[in-house]
Amino acid sequence: MKPRIWLVLLSAAGLAGSATPARTDPADEQAIRRAARYYFDGSRDADSAVMAKAFLVSTARMLFVRDGQLVEVPIPEFLRRTAQRRTPDFQPDTFPRRVLTVDVAGTSAVAKLETVTPTALVIDYMALLKVGGEWRIVNKIFDRVPR
Repeated sequence: MKPRIWLVLLSAAGLAGSATPARTDPADEQAIRRAARYYFDGSRDADSAVMAKAFLVSTARMLFVRDGQLVEVPIPEFLRRTAQRRTPDFQPDTFPRRVLTVDVAGTSAVAKLETVTPTALVIDYMALLKVGGEWRIVNKIFDRVPR
């Protein structure tokens, strides 16, 4: 049989995937966006206490690539570094930030976030889990794209 015929047969049999996406509970999406706001607010204000509300601090980590090498930073260390930015002359930044997408499957989700700085476009991919009824970031991966 020709490949196109197989695709038609698989689609008709329901084997090629579902055409109907799962519905996301609006309350879950709101809670995920709230976690992103905690992250954004904590970052903007160098407020590690606010930022910590976004993360499952005991297990979360941040991963990124620097000079071709994987770098892993435990979230408690990331929060410490955030707090260190709050010097006596600190001024909150005004960088535009937004949630680009939220994808939820049961108690797991991924949110794609964007921060626009004068020198780079920062894209974060946050993996979240719903633990104890609360959505928390368990992993953060990101990259900075020079502008």
